[in-house]
Amino acid sequence: MTILDRPPAEWKRPAMPCRVKLEVLIRQGGRCAQTKEKLGSVENTQFDHRPALWEREFDTATDDTIPPANDPAFIDACTIAGHKTRTHGNGATTVGSDSHRRAKIKRMTDPKPAKPKRKIQGRSTFPKRKVRRFG
Repeated sequence: MTILDRPPAEWKRPAMPCRVKLEVLIRQGGRCAQTKEKLGSVENTQFDHRPALWEREFDTATDDTIPPANDPAFIDACTIAGHKTRTHGNGATTVGSDSHRRAKIKRMTDPKPAKPKRKIQGRSTFPKRKVRRFG
């Protein structure tokens, strides 16, 4: 049994059974976890993993995340707009969203090599201009 920091790149999350979706909806009382407004139709409802699947540890023995990807206690039902806000931010900024957190972790763990500093050219190295005089 090996525990990885995050799921491997080739891992695909399992499909969410209807039973899990129903348990989530009953637990939330038919309201959006983000906006607290009443969920309308099934077409307007999306299911959000909390914490996001890429943030969870991965158990190679069970080939699933810790906690499991389809554990109803770690899934929230949201409207499409509420899920978009949680995932990508409010439109003006991405701070606090999943995409912001993922980009920040990537920047912190995979830093780019620093560019070599360039020396500013001195005055003597600039090309001379020809002065044109009129008259």
